[in-house]
Amino acid sequence: MSESFSLPVILDATVSSNFASTESVTWLTAVLENLTTVPAIEWELQRGIENGYPYLENALEAIRTGQIPLEKSVTEQLEQAYPTIRDQLDPGEAEAFVVADRTDGTLVTDDGAARNPASTYEINLTGSIGLLVRGVVRDNLTVETADSWFTTWVDECDYYAPVESVSDVLFDEYTPE
Repeated sequence: MSESFSLPVILDATVSSNFASTESVTWLTAVLENLTTVPAIEWELQRGIENGYPYLENALEAIRTGQIPLEKSVTEQLEQAYPTIRDQLDPGEAEAFVVADRTDGTLVTDDGAARNPASTYEINLTGSIGLLVRGVVRDNLTVETADSWFTTWVDECDYYAPVESVSDVLFDEYTPE
């Protein structure tokens, strides 16, 4: 997870939401190169704010200011070349999937429904926890901060994770100084 990602790095709604909930979207934009998202994610974030999740404004503001650019041509590509994906995934995950496939980028999603076809298409994948691990391994983030963010996601955002701590998935050879 600490190796370079294939660029661009495409965020889905859950990942954007997780980092927005810990006010760490600026960390993402500072440490990830060629970060992007899709129009459906912008729409999902706006709907979330309207439905009582004001913390999503962090992620939406990063999109509006261009810190996380939008890949706007994806809607047409989805309709023309990926009609079955459109039927399998939510709009945001479907659009993010298309961008990752078309650009040979890295799809950042925690959605199991999106991970399955992405594996079939051999799309590079990571998720929220993978970004935290990468940050720790690359010394962009302390284990304590990563675990604090992770705990917020689990306790306050009902994030499901197969581990109890970021430390559970750090490489065996990684030892913090």
